[in-house]
Amino acid sequence: MFFFELKDRVAVVLGGRDDTASVSAAVCRLLAERGARIAAVGPDESQLADLVDELRWGGTEALGIVAEGTDAAAMEAVRASVLTELGAPDLLFVLPCPDRAAGWQHTVDSGLTTVFQALQAFVPAMAETGAGAVVTLAPRGPDPATNAVGGGVTALTQHYARLVADFGVRANVVSWTPCESTVDDAAFAALYLASDAAATMTATTLDVAGTLMRL
Repeated sequence: MFFFELKDRVAVVLGGRDDTASVSAAVCRLLAERGARIAAVGPDESQLADLVDELRWGGTEALGIVAEGTDAAAMEAVRASVLTELGAPDLLFVLPCPDRAAGWQHTVDSGLTTVFQALQAFVPAMAETGAGAVVTLAPRGPDPATNAVGGGVTALTQHYARLVADFGVRANVVSWTPCESTVDDAAFAALYLASDAAATMTATTLDVAGTLMRL
């Protein structure tokens, strides 16, 4: 379990609403168990407050930041807050939740655009310091918009992985079909990819589908 020790590392966990909000919370709990300092970022103020209170109650240094990931200026403000409150981030988890009921454009914005803005805001600074690990969540679903987001997140993450491979930064993907029974599996896969246990892995996708079958 030494490889999963994350004591005093600064982790930014950007979540969303609905299904993947539970994944981001599960990731935060796993990080807290391993001693990380956590900045939880998302659009739901009440949900964030409850999560941060829970983490702090357990002795974790945690910060909650309310922000929409689709806005570049807001994401830069998030980065500034993390630097001020916790220091330079070592780990970045981008776990957005595209809203399938909201139509194509909103689904793409809440999923793919959020990942792009987060990578733009945090990865260059990681490359400058010569270390860091990034994990993104690529959703799969029954509708074309969600699958387009999943494919786009995977391609975008792999693109950044190639860009920063020579600078000591890794970037990997968890591909996930949203299902309540596999939330913990998706969270643990994300933790593994961010940990030293996966120190030689980059531009890799782990597929977490539970017992679901898909073509």
